[in-house]
Amino acid sequence: MLFSRALSFFTVALSFGAVSQAAPAGSTDAIVKRASSADIAATLATLSSDLASPLASITSAGSSGTATLATVQPLINEVTAALGTASDSLASLNARRSLSLSKRQSDDDIANTIAGIVTDITNALDGVATVPGVAALLPGVDLALNQVLRGLETLLAGVLNLVATLLVDVAALLRSLAFGLTLASLGL
Repeated sequence: MLFSRALSFFTVALSFGAVSQAAPAGSTDAIVKRASSADIAATLATLSSDLASPLASITSAGSSGTATLATVQPLINEVTAALGTASDSLASLNARRSLSLSKRQSDDDIANTIAGIVTDITNALDGVATVPGVAALLPGVDLALNQVLRGLETLLAGVLNLVATLLVDVAALLRSLAFGLTLASLGL
């Protein structure tokens, strides 16, 4: 009994010593930068900007009937790369986040933004999904999009419920593109 109390005291003392050594008083290293909703919104704004050109080109090629695998593949690769960059950025925000409360309004804004991004991707790819060879590229987009969604859910718990509500009408297109990971993340 005495030994277990002494062991507990020793463990607490070691823990306190490790904490005080890791972040001495007055040290700027002790300040943890928070991931805020503004950081997340900025990441999504960058993603929207990065997706604008390739999605517009995919949509144009699909609607004009000029889409071929050779013309669409580099554009789909750009979409996948932009999603990967956004996923990495969200992971970076997650690594430096601290516990903080976010405002419901900003969650709604972020949900609206990501719902718009998912809708834009889905609509663009739906126009070229029947082009021979394109179906083989879609699982990569689904995986990258799913990673972005998972990163958002990690940063803002419950935000995917808001996104799913906004994407009910897009669910059929997601199914037709075989975006199973995205559908599963959204619970659709």
